[in-house]
Amino acid sequence: MVAIENQYRNIAPALLPLQLQDIDIEQDIGAWDAAKKAWALLYEALVTPLYGLKILSFIIGVFLWILDLFIYPIFLAERFFLLGIMQAFFPLVISLSVFEKFRSLAYNFFKLYAGVYMLVPAFFLVNVFVNNLYTEINANLWNDLFGTDWGSNFFAPLLQLGSIGFIVFLKFKLYSRATSFTFRLFAG
Repeated sequence: MVAIENQYRNIAPALLPLQLQDIDIEQDIGAWDAAKKAWALLYEALVTPLYGLKILSFIIGVFLWILDLFIYPIFLAERFFLLGIMQAFFPLVISLSVFEKFRSLAYNFFKLYAGVYMLVPAFFLVNVFVNNLYTEINANLWNDLFGTDWGSNFFAPLLQLGSIGFIVFLKFKLYSRATSFTFRLFAG
């Protein structure tokens, strides 16, 4: 698992909006450079006809990006909660399994316990798939769709908003599907 993780380590936070990827946070800039960037933003606001829509899509994209950062920890917290409940009932299941009548309960409990442990690889594979899909949508969509990068600068924030919204929705669906599939595979 560690070898697989090292291979895919660079795609973990892939949903950073395009406008935030252009900002160099680690570099100290002077007043002159800040003024030049402010004038460039003002010029872009005056020249671009859909600048308000670009700003709105950027704000919604940042909100969806922050939401995406919390999806994986929420599903991991659900797994941790299930493991805690199962550990609380573990002594009861072991003590009841000495009776023939409750032996199947113990077998089902152990299968379910293995299923809860196997949720992390399923979530990891969902992350790898979704982040590769997001990278492919944002890197190659215009060239594959039109043959050129026509409109990539003008419509980039709208495409970014749509792709982040789609990816957040897809992550919710795939995490819940991975959870139900893993439980069905091990416990069903």
